[in-house]
Amino acid sequence: MSQEEANKKRKLDQTIKGPFDQLKIADDQALKDIQQRSTCPTCKKTVKYFCYKCHKVVGMERSTLPSVKLPVHLDVIKHHKELDGKSTAIHAKIIAQDDVDIHTWPEVPDFTDPERTLLLFPGPSAKQLTDIPRESFDRIVVIDGTWIQAKQITNNTPILKKMQRVTIAPRKTHFWRFQNVDDQHLATIEAIYYLYREFGETYEAPYDGKYDNLMFYYKFFYNLIQSTYQAQKSAKFSHRHQQKDYIKYRQDGKKEKDKEENSKPTS
Repeated sequence: MSQEEANKKRKLDQTIKGPFDQLKIADDQALKDIQQRSTCPTCKKTVKYFCYKCHKVVGMERSTLPSVKLPVHLDVIKHHKELDGKSTAIHAKIIAQDDVDIHTWPEVPDFTDPERTLLLFPGPSAKQLTDIPRESFDRIVVIDGTWIQAKQITNNTPILKKMQRVTIAPRKTHFWRFQNVDDQHLATIEAIYYLYREFGETYEAPYDGKYDNLMFYYKFFYNLIQSTYQAQKSAKFSHRHQQKDYIKYRQDGKKEKDKEENSKPTS
């Protein structure tokens, strides 16, 4: 390992306080140990961590990563213009490999009983899980794409109109990519995770964190981006990002602490 690689690994090993620290997510040391790309044994593409085309773990043993068993099968319908390398839905496929299928629109699976399928999509008819009887569904569909692409899929796929619509509580995204929407538009894996978390809270209470590892890769990449920009303060993060304070520079935390100390009343 070169000195440069060792320095990068050391930075990754530093603890970063982040929005996912309270979740029960497995240790990601196996990802931190990966310093170079590897060849996917199936498609021969050179990738890092996993192959986003074959949905296979690359460069490490699958047994070193967590697995999640989902209570309801998940079908992800990905817009054909959504780049595979940018899709976070792949995280769910790798972590819950037996319970997730990804389809590229306009191809969709054969939904023999669409009325018993939940479509995660907002709208006047969308309900939260607390208002949906558990026995009324046995399949879940999530759309993967930009907001415009998602609306195109739902408006032009008749079978989706027959499904029950479900929504989740509003939350702030932690996605690092620029989106031309407000910060309550979640990355696909965030939406998937919160839906299954709400499933656990609604039908399996008390929730014990059993679906938290759906965020395994997402947390790792979030921390990787934070540590990279924190270490290279001259590097400019996207000025278009809707959250102007997205990178949590360490000195900002110190300034806040100093501000709090200075604001305390003197005795």
